[in-house]
Amino acid sequence: MEEITLTAKDGLELSVALCEAKKTRALVQLIHGANEHKGRYYNFMEFLRESGFSVIISDNRGHGASINEQYPLGYMNGVEEIIADQLLVTNYMKNRFPNKDLYLFGHSLGSLFARCYLQEHDDKIQKLVMSGTANYVRGVWAGILLGKLVTLFSGKHGYSKILSNLSGNNNDDSWLSASQTNIENYRNDPLCQYDYQNGAQLTVFMADYNLQRYHKYECKNPSLPILSVVGEGDPITGGEKGLKDSFASLRKIGYQNITSIVYPGMKHEVLNEDDNELVYKDILEFLLGG
Repeated sequence: MEEITLTAKDGLELSVALCEAKKTRALVQLIHGANEHKGRYYNFMEFLRESGFSVIISDNRGHGASINEQYPLGYMNGVEEIIADQLLVTNYMKNRFPNKDLYLFGHSLGSLFARCYLQEHDDKIQKLVMSGTANYVRGVWAGILLGKLVTLFSGKHGYSKILSNLSGNNNDDSWLSASQTNIENYRNDPLCQYDYQNGAQLTVFMADYNLQRYHKYECKNPSLPILSVVGEGDPITGGEKGLKDSFASLRKIGYQNITSIVYPGMKHEVLNEDDNELVYKDILEFLLGG
């Protein structure tokens, strides 16, 4: 695993890991979810490398090692900055591995960011994979208004229990995984155990709100193949109704080539379930497909 530092426009140093194949057939760029970090994806990256994919992942700003005084753990300041960071990673890969297809993968909050990435940059990728596919939440606009009001009084770096509850944060991690080992690993990981500040909560709400801001999507690549892999017991997807709504939104934008796989007995983190080899296999098959 090669450790890389990329410097964002505002000077923040993004902590990046690259898993390079001996002979690269294509590239995969991963975007992790909320309250986690790039290290949780190293096993998946090694798996993809064995099949010829060079895989890259960054700690999102305010996560893992992509932090500084202005961006401590748990702070983000808008979707635009996140997408600019991901574009920096994309350009790095395209410069390092010219003339190779690039596939984008986003988990949970990362799946929201990946769909925001599509707005202006879908022509830079050849496939999209989403896991823990988060759905559009009706009334998210109210959360945004409340978040702006709270931030007005306590600041972007403040913490609000109300906003935290709105985003579904609580002490019960049972929704995360059907694997108790995975849940314990998450609970014992200090880079997963911290609160989101107001700015980060607003960023999450805005990312979700963007899913149905259809005028924002240029849809330059309407034939883009899209795969969604989720656990049947994952509440973040909104269940069957939420998934249908997510795919309907993508189709309304113009994307028609959508494949969905729902795994019985699994929950949110399908990559970390006991039967994750099934998920790995399906994702690999999709990436290798024509």
